[in-house]
Amino acid sequence: MMAVAERRRSEGAQRLAEALREHPVIASVRDEQRLDEALRSRCRTVFLLSTSLGRLAEVGEAVAGAGKLLFIHLDFVGGLGRDEEAVEYLARVARPVGLITTRTNLIQTARRLGLTPLQRLFLLDSQSLATGIEAARSSRAEVVEVLPGIIPRAVQAIRSQLPGALIIAGGLVRTPREVGRALQAGASGVSTSSADLWNMEPAAFAAALEQGS
Repeated sequence: MMAVAERRRSEGAQRLAEALREHPVIASVRDEQRLDEALRSRCRTVFLLSTSLGRLAEVGEAVAGAGKLLFIHLDFVGGLGRDEEAVEYLARVARPVGLITTRTNLIQTARRLGLTPLQRLFLLDSQSLATGIEAARSSRAEVVEVLPGIIPRAVQAIRSQLPGALIIAGGLVRTPREVGRALQAGASGVSTSSADLWNMEPAAFAAALEQGS
């Protein structure tokens, strides 16, 4: 089943899957001053959660030049709207691999433009879990980020309901053991702002589970 799902993935989603197999931690960058640090890290993927309109081209070139995959959160690009024209501008100027959004209506636009949309799901309770799964099904999201990512049962539930999607655990992940638990629960990767985790060997996460640290 998984092999079939992978063959049907878009090019961007397949590239992300391959990058996460190399290193499952994603550098989540809210402050551009930390972007250089992320580009020097072991991570193969960068989630940019804050930038400005005038910096898009420069950031896109820097990440591509470092040989990493870039996903940009549309909602936090200063000076840019939250509509189809904004997605088109982002795709043309920054040329990221993917777009991060909580807005289901923009996922189809991103897909049409060749971007891989990542749908963020904020889980507050069992109802938000059910609603999030339904939204991801409706949008046919290939990549879903679960927040907070320290709830293995939530990751397991979404993994079972969305078997073809790449599941990213994000938010509040601070230790190697938490990364290991998320991966063990079925996450394909973990996004975090912790530079220590960006630079750890992938084998360290499984080892942390065994050691209970």
